[in-house]
Amino acid sequence: MEITPAQIRAARALLRLEQAELAERAKVSVVTIRRLETEHGLERVAPATFASVRSVLEQAGAEFIPDGVRRRPVGRQDARARYDELRAISLRSAARLQGRTLLTDADLYDENGLPA
Repeated sequence: MEITPAQIRAARALLRLEQAELAERAKVSVVTIRRLETEHGLERVAPATFASVRSVLEQAGAEFIPDGVRRRPVGRQDARARYDELRAISLRSAARLQGRTLLTDADLYDENGLPA
């Protein structure tokens, strides 16, 4: 389905993405995003650039529909996968700290309870 510059602007607004953030995510310049959002913008950028911007918007949750755009729920990671990921992070952190002297409250605060 063809999308319009107005739909790109609407998707960006719906997702609360500034032009600079969209440009960074799509790995293009802000000028390119501005150009895409003009009346004849789609004709003024390379198809691969347009595809990149559209892909970023869709991954962020925009769904382009005829004459508009709507937000679709972004898939969430299931609880078990999230738990496994967080556990792996904590195990890596614990391994890095092993054998190190940990700071205590006495190291961080003076006798009045203020930062040392």
